Amino acid sequence: MPRDDGLAGEGRVLLVAFHYPPLAAAPGSLRAGAFARYLPAFGWQPHILAPRISAYDPGSCDSDVVVPGHVHRAWAIDARRHLGWRRRYMAWTAVPDRWAAWLPGAIASGLAAIRRHDIQVIWSTYPIATSHLVAAVLARLSGRPWVAEFRDPMVLDGAPTQRRVLAAIERRVMRQADHLVFATDGSARDYVRRYPAIASRWTVIPNGYDPELQPDMPAPPDPAGLAATAGPRRIVHSGQLYPRDRDPTALFEALAAMKATDRISSGQVRFVFRNIRDDSRYAREVARLGLEDLVEIAPRLPHSAALAEQARADALLVLQGKGFNRQVPAKLFEYLRTGRPLLALVDPEGDTRALLDEVGVGECAAPDRADAIAAAVSAFVESLDRYGSDHPRWRSAPDRLAKYSRRVGAARLAGLLRDLAPGSH
Repeated sequence: MPRDDGLAGEGRVLLVAFHYPPLAAAPGSLRAGAFARYLPAFGWQPHILAPRISAYDPGSCDSDVVVPGHVHRAWAIDARRHLGWRRRYMAWTAVPDRWAAWLPGAIASGLAAIRRHDIQVIWSTYPIATSHLVAAVLARLSGRPWVAEFRDPMVLDGAPTQRRVLAAIERRVMRQADHLVFATDGSARDYVRRYPAIASRWTVIPNGYDPELQPDMPAPPDPAGLAATAGPRRIVHSGQLYPRDRDPTALFEALAAMKATDRISSGQVRFVFRNIRDDSRYAREVARLGLEDLVEIAPRLPHSAALAEQARADALLVLQGKGFNRQVPAKLFEYLRTGRPLLALVDPEGDTRALLDEVGVGECAAPDRADAIAAAVSAFVESLDRYGSDHPRWRSAPDRLAKYSRRVGAARLAGLLRDLAPGSH
């Protein structure tokens, strides 16, 4: 079929991504948006299949965000918001996820895009299991090769019916997809162990920092300027918290114990939690422990402003419990890019700790032991006082970080698409 987009000589890929700009700061939106922005430099024109913006939570989109690629939006609703009452909804309306109603419209819109633009390869990303279902149907109906990405493992949480459906979707993806992409080595190993048949058709493309959003590494400091600055050190955590495995409770308890024994004071340090999901819950915990002078629950900022705050912070905080051992938070790569001191309360067996060991930065401690956290915080604050926040000891070598550029990730994806495209063999 003749093409109408004037892009002769380029490959065409359909990116099936529920999370996509202008949805702001969501890891999936940042990753898919970066792929769409950088793929043209490597010979691929991206078409994106995404939901209508009304499917996203109110206030979650940023009108100033540039939306890359040619976007095809299909009708979708959120079962919790559109079919529920006071955040309660029938479980069957959210199988396999709250956006299952996107499926029929996305299939119709996707087929139209494939035919109109002569799409060569389909790519989809999880989480949001409906994205993989859409891509599976499109690949079957169109005969196009399909790359299925798992940014996170398809953990079988939730109600029994949902677990059964997710397990069935996972098995289908492993059978049907022409290639699998994982975000961490640990996740890839787990999947290959469970599904030996995929052993020859998987690739790891890690999350990363976006060089367009964070263009410059901090300049090496003047050795004469390493003295500690006046006032409390601001240690910033930017991003969501969860009641399990990304929970600051043990940190709060450690700070309360340190404050009670005069091992820390508000004149030394202030922890800032920015862009968290349930700020009222954590504000109550801070008040209960009497930590208002040490901990600030800060209001939401746009992603660009959050990046600027990270670059200005005296230090940055990452929390990652064992339930997330096969995931590395996307914000960690943004943290590393800033070159700021990093306090990492992470499980020692997880992929996040392995990454920090690889790049050679971070004061690390287990996230669920208040005594270990207290020791780590004391050592960290002492190091900040001794060296300042701009010392080279806090930064990884640029060559270690370079492979985690999202542009590099897009180049790897482009090579994979080229290998799978019809006529490439």
